[in-house]
Amino acid sequence: MNRYEFTHRAGCPNGGLVDCYEITIESGTPIQVEQILAVAKAAPNPIFQESLADYLRNALGARVEIIGWHYGIKITCTRE
Repeated sequence: MNRYEFTHRAGCPNGGLVDCYEITIESGTPIQVEQILAVAKAAPNPIFQESLADYLRNALGARVEIIGWHYGIKITCTRE
């Protein structure tokens, strides 16, 4: 299993805040770092955290976990 961890900033559609997400990608096959960065850069913005998790899962074909804080509430999204 390969694990890739990074942070990503995106605008929130509600309130116009910029949120910072902690993202973990897990894959049984290698994913080039450049591919991960390109996919993250091409993500819609603004975007809800749940939609970002769906987008990354579909684009990379890997398990995705995103942790974010929104108005003091910790949200963890996991896509298998």
